[in-house]
Amino acid sequence: MALFSMRVQVIKRSAGRSAVAAAAYRACEKLYDERQDMTHDYSRKGGVEHKEILLPDNAPAWVQGIDRETLWNAVEANELRKDSQTARELRIMIPREVPPAERITLVRDYVRANFVDKGMVADVCWHNKIASDGQEQPHAHVMLTMRPLAATAGDFGPKVRHDWVPDPAGRTHADGRPVMVASNAQSWNCPDYYERTREAWENIANAALEKAGSAERIDRRSLLERGLSRLPEPALRLAFYLKDLYGVMKERFGHYQVARHYRAVEQRAKAAFDKVGTAPVGAANAANTQDRFFGWFDRQLERLSPADPVSSQERGHDQGEHGLASPRSPPPPELER
Repeated sequence: MALFSMRVQVIKRSAGRSAVAAAAYRACEKLYDERQDMTHDYSRKGGVEHKEILLPDNAPAWVQGIDRETLWNAVEANELRKDSQTARELRIMIPREVPPAERITLVRDYVRANFVDKGMVADVCWHNKIASDGQEQPHAHVMLTMRPLAATAGDFGPKVRHDWVPDPAGRTHADGRPVMVASNAQSWNCPDYYERTREAWENIANAALEKAGSAERIDRRSLLERGLSRLPEPALRLAFYLKDLYGVMKERFGHYQVARHYRAVEQRAKAAFDKVGTAPVGAANAANTQDRFFGWFDRQLERLSPADPVSSQERGHDQGEHGLASPRSPPPPELER
């Protein structure tokens, strides 16, 4: 089943993030961050099928052939505020039904037509991993610059912004307040602009599905907008793996409890033997004391070993809350005297 998924996020310093670190993670590379004076090494992460940097047709000479580390360090150097927004990222899910040989061209054409041709520099990485249903999950990470390129080496121009103004058509809310609209519909931060890019991906992906001979289609609209009454299924992400993690943690905690029990037995045994060795008792009494201890120790081993199925009446008061024999504490150093 083909699904529509396009997530947009802004990489900003106020959240403690770095565009260089984000680029290194998505490209699975080792990049040096000049602003933070540290190296971000994700070269062993893996999972990248293809990666490339797309430049506008009128890009200046200084950016031609630029590498990923130089590009994003230049982006960071052009932002001076401590709460600057340094980059924007799109995570685009590619329909599985699109043949693998066409996925790179599909995303490249979409990114170039909707972002790069407007003056943005795009750093695109194609990933493919196993989804929660056991099948492949092809997707692309697209990091976009927030400023257009400038002619001077290493420089970027001003951000393409917009203001919120009353609707020129005179629309108002029910309480009489004017409806506010973006003053610049082509602003790179305008919500209407990104709604248009979502529609563009829907159209180009459906065209690729039709070309591949698939009857599947993606739809950017919500279930409510499509008139469907079923509830949406939340994305599991990390929660999908928690059930396996719970089983591992439960098993390890059981091992911890057993080890802690045996450690208590060992400490009690050592204290008992030390007392037997120093107490002024006869040899016969010492042998009897040791036999009693080893008898108790054997009983502990029997309780910890898998028991034969018995009736609840036979288990009697030794059962705990869940029908298991409740463990008994080791005898005191006096050895059940």
